[in-house]
Amino acid sequence: MPEAGLIGWREIRTFLDPGTQVSGKLSFTTPTRIDGRLRGEVRASDLLVIATGGQVQGTVWPTSLVVAGEIRGQILGAERVEIQAGGRVTGTIETKVLIVVDGASFEGDCRMSDEIAREMEHPARG
Repeated sequence: MPEAGLIGWREIRTFLDPGTQVSGKLSFTTPTRIDGRLRGEVRASDLLVIATGGQVQGTVWPTSLVVAGEIRGQILGAERVEIQAGGRVTGTIETKVLIVVDGASFEGDCRMSDEIAREMEHPARG
């Protein structure tokens, strides 16, 4: 199981189990693992793990994200994104740190900057 080596994986307190399907806007404040399917928006102020078999379609605003499953959409304002072997991301990533390991797949656009997380916390007003 690739995600077993994750920093903080033992601390995960919120789970969406396999077979679970959710649509809408979700917000998590504790380390969270998604093994099911999610369509919509996800905000996570702690570790978010998309486990093997987990699927997310939509926009994700994580602090720290590990992908061993699949994301289709946007990943915005992340401190760190790690795509593990077998993990797939299709879309846009905005993060300070991006790690794509052997056997992982990323297709899309990426913007990396130390300013990204701060921009998401304090968006420009217009």
